[in-house]
Amino acid sequence: MYPVKYFKQVLLGKIFRPRTYVLLVLLGFVTYLYVKPVVAFSQEVHYKAAPWAFPFIVSNIYFIFLFMLGIVYYFSDVPFMQYYNMYQVIRTGRRNWAIVQIAAIMGQSFFIMGFGFLASVLCLGGHCELTLGWGKLLHTSALTNAAEHYGFLFSVPYEAMQRFEPLELAALTICIGSLVICFVGLLMFAASLVFNRNVAVFLAAAMAAAVYFVENIHPLIAQKVSMFVPVSWMRTTNIATKVHGSYVVPPVGYMLTALAVGILVLCMIILWKVKRVEFQWNKED
Repeated sequence: MYPVKYFKQVLLGKIFRPRTYVLLVLLGFVTYLYVKPVVAFSQEVHYKAAPWAFPFIVSNIYFIFLFMLGIVYYFSDVPFMQYYNMYQVIRTGRRNWAIVQIAAIMGQSFFIMGFGFLASVLCLGGHCELTLGWGKLLHTSALTNAAEHYGFLFSVPYEAMQRFEPLELAALTICIGSLVICFVGLLMFAASLVFNRNVAVFLAAAMAAAVYFVENIHPLIAQKVSMFVPVSWMRTTNIATKVHGSYVVPPVGYMLTALAVGILVLCMIILWKVKRVEFQWNKED
């Protein structure tokens, strides 16, 4: 029972802290900017919007880049060498401490994606229609030039609406997004232990920026490069969609398998390295 209690304590401690509040405020503000044109469209045509805009928002490369920069900031304090952690390491042992930190990163990842989805719904306010369907407003946005006319900051591809049910695409987006965030957080954890924190931040920032590279190269090359750029996999509305004859996002099975294997490998590196690393404690939050 003690490991569960300790995990809960660590997870809540990481969620209820200033760094989390900053990230959530920034995420909420950027989401509001993306949802605002949808609200304007809703007011104009008197259609309420279905609460499923989140996958389309996340599939926008500018949103992903800003979002992932926030994630880099959020995990930039890895490997969590604050003084209060020193007592946790002494009480639990290095291996158990590292396992709980890994589990907490996983929990934080799902929390952040869940908050993002909730923020996209709350920003609609009274213009939200509680429905399991795509709704008339999103359908109109996909089939006409309304999105462009009202200044939508994201596209609404009709192919994605045909391929997925709303709840299915939202769940897939939250799942893949959470695993990508977890992968980035663990990558920063492992890189900080093996190298240092500056290298960890650089690697994560480069991974966030790589989504631009995938977007702007030739589709034939993008298909191969995107296999190694997990951040680009968050663009779930591009799943099974061809651009100039090439898929720009890998199959779902590949993404889930690659993320699971990558997370497992990073966990093994962390657990191996944490036994040998010399901790340097600091007073930073």
